[in-house]
Amino acid sequence: MRNRTEEINVRVFKTEKNTIRRKAKKCGMNMSEYLRTLGTESTVKEAPHEELMQAYRKLTRLHDGIRYEVSMTAFSDALTEIEDLLLQAYYGNEVDTDGGDEDLGNP
Repeated sequence: MRNRTEEINVRVFKTEKNTIRRKAKKCGMNMSEYLRTLGTESTVKEAPHEELMQAYRKLTRLHDGIRYEVSMTAFSDALTEIEDLLLQAYYGNEVDTDGGDEDLGNP
C-alpha cells in the first residue's frame, strides 16, 4: 500500500473551508480526496442520494424475484415502494401520496 508523504498547506477563509467540506461530503469524499481529485483534473461527481440507492437495491431484488415467480401483489407493493423512494430522492422529504404521475422534469 502506498502512503502519501507530501503535504500541501493552503490558507482559506472559514466560509471556503465549509464550502469545500460540504461539496466533498456530497461526493462521498473527505476534503483531501475531494481536493486531490479536483487538483488532478479528474471528474468529481456527487454521490447518489441514499433513497436512490435503496430504490436500486429494491429494484434489483425485485428483478431477481421475478426470475422465481413473485406474486403480483408482492410485485405491485415493491413497485409502489420503489416509486416512493424515487420521489423522496427527487423532492426531498415531501412525498406525493396520491399516486400521481407528474412529470419529474418540472419540480
